[in-house]
Amino acid sequence: MLRFPTLLGAVAPCLFLAPALAHADPDDTGDRDIVVTGERDLRPLDMPAQVGGRLGLTIRETPATIDVVTQEVMQAKGLRSAVEVYGSVPGVVAGLLPGEPASASIRGFSTGAVSYLFDGMRIADSTILNRNYDSFNFERIEVLKGPASILYGDGALAGTINLVPKKPTVDATHVDMLVSYGSFDTARIGVGINQPLSATAALRSDLSVARSDGYVDDTDTRTIQSTSNLALQPTERLSVLLAFDFYQDRNRTPYQGTPLVPVGVARDPSNIVDAPGGYVLDQAMRDRNYNVADGRMDSESYWGRARVGYELGGGWTLTDEASLYRGAREWENSEDFTFNPASGLLDRGTTKITHDHDFWSNRGWLTGDVTIAGLRNRINVGAEYNETRFGTVRRFGTMTSVDPFDPARGRFPADVAANFPGVGNRANFDSRVKSWAVFADDAVTLTDRWLVLGGLRFDRIDLDRRIDDLNAGSSQLFGRRYSALSGRIGSVYSVTPTTQLYTQYSHAVAPVGSLLLSNVLRASVDLTTGDSVEGGIKTNLFGDRMTLTAAGYWIRQKGIITRDPARPTVQVQGGAQSSRGVEVSLRGALTRHLTIDANGALLRARYDELTGAGGVDLSGNRPVNAPQRLANLTLFYDVPGVPLTASGAVRHVGDLYTSTVNTIRVDGYTILDAALAYRLPWGTVTVRGRNLANRFYGYWSGYGATQVYVGAPRSVDLTLSSRF
Repeated sequence: MLRFPTLLGAVAPCLFLAPALAHADPDDTGDRDIVVTGERDLRPLDMPAQVGGRLGLTIRETPATIDVVTQEVMQAKGLRSAVEVYGSVPGVVAGLLPGEPASASIRGFSTGAVSYLFDGMRIADSTILNRNYDSFNFERIEVLKGPASILYGDGALAGTINLVPKKPTVDATHVDMLVSYGSFDTARIGVGINQPLSATAALRSDLSVARSDGYVDDTDTRTIQSTSNLALQPTERLSVLLAFDFYQDRNRTPYQGTPLVPVGVARDPSNIVDAPGGYVLDQAMRDRNYNVADGRMDSESYWGRARVGYELGGGWTLTDEASLYRGAREWENSEDFTFNPASGLLDRGTTKITHDHDFWSNRGWLTGDVTIAGLRNRINVGAEYNETRFGTVRRFGTMTSVDPFDPARGRFPADVAANFPGVGNRANFDSRVKSWAVFADDAVTLTDRWLVLGGLRFDRIDLDRRIDDLNAGSSQLFGRRYSALSGRIGSVYSVTPTTQLYTQYSHAVAPVGSLLLSNVLRASVDLTTGDSVEGGIKTNLFGDRMTLTAAGYWIRQKGIITRDPARPTVQVQGGAQSSRGVEVSLRGALTRHLTIDANGALLRARYDELTGAGGVDLSGNRPVNAPQRLANLTLFYDVPGVPLTASGAVRHVGDLYTSTVNTIRVDGYTILDAALAYRLPWGTVTVRGRNLANRFYGYWSGYGATQVYVGAPRSVDLTLSSRF
């Protein structure tokens, strides 16, 4: 059972907010100002982006690709979840693996090469805590492309995603509301309250609740999210931000993908998969659930954060932020289904995993905007310390086989040795990771048009692991100390005040897989290293009505796990993976009534050096879940004389492979959405249709090469959003 009291997490923000409502004085105007977070009136490229670093640079001034999806954009496009938001960003795809919900692939890399932040704060092995969050609670979601180890440590090799909760402002009391209902008995409710306490203090609390029966049989989900932030400015120089978040999700018999079956067995075979032996995805199996009848995937987490900033004078500011996280997660499912030609049934496995996850961190840094030798320097120097304690119970076994069309799903077996036999199939892991780092970077304005940026970061990571194999009656104690140096150097040149050319070189590090789940081999090898070169343009067009960004890049990761060609059964470090590509994004007003938001990406991802089982050379193959073409186009039309906006969206995703051997290919797909939004004095009513052509498509690969996640069929939802 999960250890946290659910009621406490849901009620906490209300307790946090109650004193504010009781003691708020709306007539207290004071004579001091608090810094507010209203960025919506700025041009997109002139927005500061937290994910880009601590130098206070705008997106225009940062020599890297940064995409920001604001809350307004999320609602306009109907982006309800983290997966949907990530998929709207150029060059990004995302899916729902059992152990990695809302896992994103950026520029051909995924899992340990993508780092996830909450309001700029990171946790070691952040993919472990990631969930498919409801978008309502977030002010914006930022995506920084390319290596960012200098900013956020190990793991930020291909990209960094920063989820920024909504923040309080002192402008006025207001309430944000969202109510939505649609297909598959899907419902969402969100309420957010912003309450000024004085001219120098404000409080905000947001609560969202969602439920759905799912588009696959018996796949109920329930989520609760609350985020609360208290902003204070006791003096003109001192600012304080306190935050507390609670996240809970309950997934009953979650969908684990649809298995491939022989074309002769399929009742309604599709042609969207190319696989050996004539295996296909059967449209007749689209709604079938092969998980056990009492399967579950549950998660609860609490996260408290504090940030204190003090202006020292002379352009210098000292900031310290602390974070304390507590999380628990549980899985009890049948996750693997493989067709057995001899029996005509699907053979199933069983997986039981629990996580007991504690983390705390402290990071302090000094920033300065000063003149040195006649040149403007924006300087950042600092240090951080992180400590993680992680315990996990892991059970792996087999389950009764089921008929593909009439599965008798059964129930999850008891946690006893007889149900999880074999070495390694009934084990308990315990991990401790301690890390500290020092970092420094500087952006120098050499001329009115030319900015140069450079920085270095040194990390020391101590890993201690214990694995107790209950079946073998053995214990393993092992660990490793890692040292890593990361760096970047970049340049931005302003051709005109609204057109910038940029380039950047970055060197980054990433662990081989998960540090917290390392085996003896993975703990014994070095961190992988990655190098990247990127260049591009950021500009405003047509009298600043439109924004265009374009980038080309190359990334190469060395030191991934491969097999020794001379001894194919032995795994060693020495493989390499790379990607290169281009990304383009265009946003703005085509006419007075017509607005466009379009982006596209072309990618060539491959393994440069990789040996598979049996000594097979996999060099040149494409990584899993790495489509080579991505495009999004959304058009908004404001009907003249009527408070009505019509919109249409097209998303295209290229083909993907389900394993590194590249024998099973899933076709690309194109889906169409459309919406009508009617603005009333008290809110906006939106009706939206999704996948209007009812396309049958696969969008993600499961843990097994013969399992593919099938996308949702045609659906419709009605949403009311309001602020008062």
